[in-house]
Amino acid sequence: MSESQGNRDTILHIAPTPFFSDRGCHIRIAGIVTCLQKLNFNNLVCTYHLGKDVNGIATCRIANIKNYQKTTAGPSKYKLWADFKLLCIALKQYRHTRPVAIHAHLHEGVLVAWFVKLLNFWRRTPVVADLQGSLVGELETYGSFKKYPFLKWPIALIERVLLLLPNHIVCSSQHALEIMTARFPESAHKLTLAQDGADEPEAVDQSELAQLRSQLDIDPEAICVVYSGVLMESKGLNELKQIIHLCKGQTKPIHFLIVGYPTEELTEFLHSNNLESICSLTGQIPFDTLPSYLALGDIALDTKNSEAGEGSGKILNYMANAKPIIAFNTTNNRKFLGTDTTLANNVNEAHQIMMSFADDQSTRRNTGKQHYERFKHKYSWDVSVTQLEAVYRRFLPVHFDKE
Repeated sequence: MSESQGNRDTILHIAPTPFFSDRGCHIRIAGIVTCLQKLNFNNLVCTYHLGKDVNGIATCRIANIKNYQKTTAGPSKYKLWADFKLLCIALKQYRHTRPVAIHAHLHEGVLVAWFVKLLNFWRRTPVVADLQGSLVGELETYGSFKKYPFLKWPIALIERVLLLLPNHIVCSSQHALEIMTARFPESAHKLTLAQDGADEPEAVDQSELAQLRSQLDIDPEAICVVYSGVLMESKGLNELKQIIHLCKGQTKPIHFLIVGYPTEELTEFLHSNNLESICSLTGQIPFDTLPSYLALGDIALDTKNSEAGEGSGKILNYMANAKPIIAFNTTNNRKFLGTDTTLANNVNEAHQIMMSFADDQSTRRNTGKQHYERFKHKYSWDVSVTQLEAVYRRFLPVHFDKE
């Protein structure tokens, strides 16, 4: 660490997740850390034992939990033990770094951060919670209440109490902010937006793209429809399957490039329906290689159809890469893409929009350009930097006076 870095104020991040595992949640955490670096803060991320280290982001991990090797989203019976270990290393790093603030990612992170603050109460360290949506809404999306519906009320109460703990709460999307404000009016005064962002991609070498297209066995004559993201029911896997099936035997050749994981369920579906020839599955890829895969796509697809409030990082990356986008008519998608974008109300409409794009190169190009311009002005990480600065100026005015 350089001398100038050593003199910087430090923010301690609590990330109860296997950071970094090429998931939307982790992309946000990395993006928020980078934004705070631009505000002249040092950042240290306390996280689970799993995940890759990210260049430029200092990370401290819990000790290994032998039976916990899950990096995909969703619950695990080992998370409680992992969170206890996370509390222990967070306490240790708090005393070592003496942070000026704690940035708590996700609902579990809020609880861990609150305990860290409580056990060091004399320092009165502000806690900023960073949430992507309602906990109850997220669990509903995962189907967690189908088997145990009686748990919904107590979890809603727990969430209400959790939101009283931090000094401030930032939400990752405008829709999430609106949901949280409506559901938790007692915390509305400390809720603001620090929206998801995306990085503008660098130019990709065309010869490398041609080689990648060949490696993925994509028909040179086909319209390539790219999907990137987690392949789970809560993220739109069933809708993705239906759209692929509707393209079977199309006169206009369509090829789906599926960039995501886990692939087992989709692979079985493609095999049983004889759809393997029109799909290429990459499995999990490093996030920094995503622009090359997106560059192969003529059309981008997001099949998530949820109103839980969680944003869609994939849509922002599609916009940054100037792609025409097929998505469902949800509040988040309307806010991201604007009212002049045609959104689908069901799978059949999504298929119709896809075929309309496939038949008209000019419309694809113009729509992609519109999405890029909207991204550049409203959804780059530079916008998020400004939003975070407004939050941290409130609690740490001395830090900004030093600049």
